[in-house]
Parts: sequence; structure tokens; C-alpha cells
Amino acid sequence: MNNTTNFEYRQLNSKNLVISADYQRELQPQRVRSIVSAFNPNLVNPIKVSFRDGKYYVFDGQHTLAALKLLNGGTDVIVECKVYYGLAFKEEAELFAQQNGISRGVESIAKFKALYSAGDIDIVEMVRIAERVGLIMNFQKHKGTNRIIAMSKVFTIFKAVSNSDYAAILSLIKDTWGGVSESLNTEILGGVYIFHKLYKGEYKRDYFIRQLSKVSPTMIIREGKSYITGSDGRFAKQIFNAYNKNLSSNRLADKF
Repeated sequence: MNNTTNFEYRQLNSKNLVISADYQRELQPQRVRSIVSAFNPNLVNPIKVSFRDGKYYVFDGQHTLAALKLLNGGTDVIVECKVYYGLAFKEEAELFAQQNGISRGVESIAKFKALYSAGDIDIVEMVRIAERVGLIMNFQKHKGTNRIIAMSKVFTIFKAVSNSDYAAILSLIKDTWGGVSESLNTEILGGVYIFHKLYKGEYKRDYFIRQLSKVSPTMIIREGKSYITGSDGRFAKQIFNAYNKNLSSNRLADKF
């Protein structure tokens, strides 16, 4: 953090507060309504704001801010703010990603979005490789073809393997199931990761695609969840079974 950073508490008009879409999570109306329904003025935390380039940027508290405006009839209102001075944009994003404490934990997608905006080397590389194989990682929660929203799982895989293996796992999933949203669920990502880890150099990529494309990701997930224990290995086992099905030679050994 910049050693020159300091802060003060100030009352500001909400009309002068800017929400940065570069790293903030999407506003959730349902959460705003929940805050309003259980509103207690004694429990309201100050809005955290960074004064930068002559503007006040909110980096923590946009839902509280929206709730206060709603309580004021939907119009702007004077709010208590903790104003930071001397923060660069990257530092704002890092603060947003790292915030903890009494306030609601930041969702993982928002954390990754903030770190990406802050130029985090790992996150930027993770996204770059995913995009190179034709997948979308734009930090939105909406499912869709080729769209990854299981950010924590993807990051775990990215950190556990080489860049080439990470690319191989993602491209294998995409080429097998065409990027359908179910194939990019946490269970399939984790299952293919374990399968690749166990059988790298043994399984045939073309055969994997041919065999597994016959099995829906939903089926793999459902069958895997029938086992109480095993974590990602439960889904890797289903992938293994589908790969070996009707295979008389070059069968993979059971390593589970």
C-alpha cells in the first residue's frame, strides 16, 4: 500500500459518489431490499471511498449506499464516508478484493474481477490462456456457452499445473462438449483436471473427445454426486468409466 495513504471521515452527498464498474460486483437489488428490511442506523458502516482525480470512488459499500438512497425515497442522501487519499486505481481494486471483517465477504467472481483490474499477474495470465482456447472469462455470473463462472475452481487448477496443462485441460473440455455451460461447472472442471493429472501421457485426446462427447456433463455430475466422498475424484471416476467403456485394448488402469 502507498505509504502516503491516509483517510478521514466525511459526510458526502451520494450524488458525488462514483461506482467503479471496472472492479465492483454487480448491484443486487434483492440484497439492497434485504438491507432496507432489516435496517438499523446504529449498524451502518461508513461507505469506503477513494478520492482520486477529483472524484470520490466507492470501493466498498455500494449496496449500503443504494439502500440508504432507497430509504430516502430513491433520491440522493448525505452519507457517512471513510475517504481515503493517495490511492492509485490498482490499490483501490486490491483493497476491494482483500476486504474482510464485519461486512459481507466479497463474492469470488468480484474478487477475481478486482484483481484482474489491478493487473494481478496470475489472474491476467489465467484469463489470457482461457481466452486463447476460446473460452470467456469476463467475471459475470450469467451462465452461457463458452462462459466460465467457476472462478475459484479454475484458479485452483491454474495454480496447480503448468500453463500448458491448464490450456490442455480447458481446450479438452471445450472440444469435447462444445463449451455448453454445464461442461464448465465446478464438477466437470475438477473432474477433468484429476483425470488429466492421473492419466497424462496415457490417454488419447481424440479418443477422449469421441467417447466423452457421448455423455452429457449433467450425467457425469449426477452420477458423481451419488458418491458421498471423493471430492473431484468422484467426477473423474465417471469420466474414467466413460473413457474405458467398450474399450478392449489400451484400457486405462484404475487409479482411483
